[in-house]
Amino acid sequence: MLKVNISTPPIIAKALAVTGFTASLLFAATPANALSFTFSFQDIDSVFGPATNGFITGTLDGLVEGNNPGAGITAEVLSSPGGQGLGAYSFSNSLGGNAFVVTGGNITFANAAFLQGSNELRLGTPSNGGYGNRLSDSSFSFFYADISNATTFTPATPVPFEFNPTLGLATLGIWFGVSKLRKKYSLNH
Repeated sequence: MLKVNISTPPIIAKALAVTGFTASLLFAATPANALSFTFSFQDIDSVFGPATNGFITGTLDGLVEGNNPGAGITAEVLSSPGGQGLGAYSFSNSLGGNAFVVTGGNITFANAAFLQGSNELRLGTPSNGGYGNRLSDSSFSFFYADISNATTFTPATPVPFEFNPTLGLATLGIWFGVSKLRKKYSLNH
């Protein structure tokens, strides 16, 4: 009768298997889908008082490639000529259709309004048929506008992968196990 000798695989095979499993976890990590942008427009239209020619700057978060109807998009005004209207804004509405369209990582269409209490931020692109760029409060005690919609949108630095704490802990556990296996193997041989 033929006797088959089955032994445990060598430590190198175990290490390769564990490394392959870890790599598959990392490659299966969810890519970051949300895109962030900075925006700026100049106060050049004197609707309620003289224009300041100053810039309104801020950030947009929560956009994705393609059509963005608006839900989940937030804006933050970082600077304005008089320092009014700074802070976080929530999406309010768009005039029909999409609030933003992102093509190839760039905003190609904007037609959106955001609210912060009684303050309103409107962002648009030329020929949107809707909103012009504006930062104001409801009583128009401050009003910065560019109705030509000459907004500059710049992609913020992309994050290639979102951190997943479960995967991080699993990876640490796997490497701890590999370390123990290597120590055990080196003691026995």
